[in-house]
Amino acid sequence: MKNYLIYDVGGSSIKYAVMNEEEILTKGKTKTPTNNMEDFMDAIGDIYNEFKSDISGVAFSMPGIIDSSTGYAVHGGSLEFIHQMNLKEKLEEKIDRTIVIENDGKSAALGEVWKGKLHGIKDGIALIIGTGIGGGVIANGQLIKGHHLAAGEFSMIRTDGQSPLAKDKVFANKGSAVKLVKRAAEALGEDPKHYSGIEFFKEIKAGNQKAEELFSQYCQTIAAQIMNFQTMFDPELIVIGGGMSEEPLFVKGIQQAVNHLFAEDFMTEINGFQANVVQSELGNEANLYGALYQYLLKTNQKDIADNFE
Repeated sequence: MKNYLIYDVGGSSIKYAVMNEEEILTKGKTKTPTNNMEDFMDAIGDIYNEFKSDISGVAFSMPGIIDSSTGYAVHGGSLEFIHQMNLKEKLEEKIDRTIVIENDGKSAALGEVWKGKLHGIKDGIALIIGTGIGGGVIANGQLIKGHHLAAGEFSMIRTDGQSPLAKDKVFANKGSAVKLVKRAAEALGEDPKHYSGIEFFKEIKAGNQKAEELFSQYCQTIAAQIMNFQTMFDPELIVIGGGMSEEPLFVKGIQQAVNHLFAEDFMTEINGFQANVVQSELGNEANLYGALYQYLLKTNQKDIADNFE
């Protein structure tokens, strides 16, 4: 069985794993160099050099808008030095294996299709909640890319009619799990630099009213957009992923807010219109599995990547 090196590049860390189509064999992470391409490439090369004798190919899950068919990056999201360049060709300077690159949210969706809750689902959405809001849309068994390759970039959804310059009004800000924790720290008199989601949910479980109210308002914000997704795409299943999703109360709160919203909607009364929201099965490993799945699709290993036939 072949082994592959998979990178999950984020704004703060590069996670990596050696894996095959069955399991993750080893994994680790290092800090993402965010200042320039040279340091970034050195970090990628160091990881590759450690494992290159054991692998057959390399796949990347990356932030930004990526053309997975060519490896061209329109931009690199939080990695501002990646802009309008063929990233695949650049990476080939360090890596002498076949390389496939996909956007991180779309990778997470593909991971769920291959190994997670969207397996066997023809129409579904992966909603990845973290610093921003990413994800992917599966329609009739296919990952939707969009004309500008930006389908699933849910962060840019406007939550009111303000100018695009009103960044506090976009879904990336209102739905960010990271900013939720920061708002909670400020409301509870804690230091935002040293306050975590774990501490926030401890307060909720202990019955802290302020924490409960903040979380309830947040869940209503997420639920409103889930209603919009359900109206636009009518998916069978919406999977909630991202680091915070590993806390069961996080997804449960969103589920309850969604159920409450749909209980009052006239479409529900007419035809049972409802959103089915579930917790990710793969958690933070969804991107790794999805990047490998994209590699298998792009290299025509149909016996393994059989979901999108």
